Amino acid sequence: LFSSSHTGTLQVTIRRIKMKALCYSSFGGPEVLEYLELPEPNVGEDQVLIRTRAIGLNFADIYRRKGNYHQSGSSPWILGYEGSGVVERVGSNVKDVKVGDRVAFADSPFANAELVAVDSQKVIPLPNDISFETAAALLLQGLTAHYLVHDSFVIQRESVAIVHASAGGVGQLLTQLIKMKGGKVIGLTSSQEKREIALSAGADLVFLYSEDWVELCKKRRKRRKGSGCLL
Repeated sequence: LFSSSHTGTLQVTIRRIKMKALCYSSFGGPEVLEYLELPEPNVGEDQVLIRTRAIGLNFADIYRRKGNYHQSGSSPWILGYEGSGVVERVGSNVKDVKVGDRVAFADSPFANAELVAVDSQKVIPLPNDISFETAAALLLQGLTAHYLVHDSFVIQRESVAIVHASAGGVGQLLTQLIKMKGGKVIGLTSSQEKREIALSAGADLVFLYSEDWVELCKKRRKRRKGSGCLL
């Protein structure tokens, strides 16, 4: 904003654009969340400014809100670590992303806001046939599942994996990745309804936690050859 003073000099006032964000200033349940108006984030030379269209929600967000995880900086804190949207601005060093691109991002803080500044190396191009909602729901859980089958334990053909919480988000993705790599999945879950979900994701067998699943898995293991792991 520009204005003239009585002396004829030009005064310049810079007003940062505001955005809406889901924040909290104290730890606790959902009641501590506040919908606030905050200045839009600064964009570094290696960052991309994204206007969010969908934002992921994970258990880690709940743990942070409750104070179970360490918080850096000062309140109010903005929740969220993954999302998707459209690029509005790029830093001077960013060459492979441009304004208007559909993108997703993961492992980047302050996602629960209209605008998010994300390191360009954490920005993933989003094909037109993948919705913003699907991308925002997939990345952190998908990266976790990918890590488990490639780094934590290398799944090979005929590997037998016991997958805890096999009806959950990570569990279903993990089951599908194991099957794609030729492995076998024994799922564990807590109810008959969840058993059906795990089976529909591709699990070969599913035991309930209320059963003696340890002995059932041991018996199954003796019947067949192959490496095994617990995920």
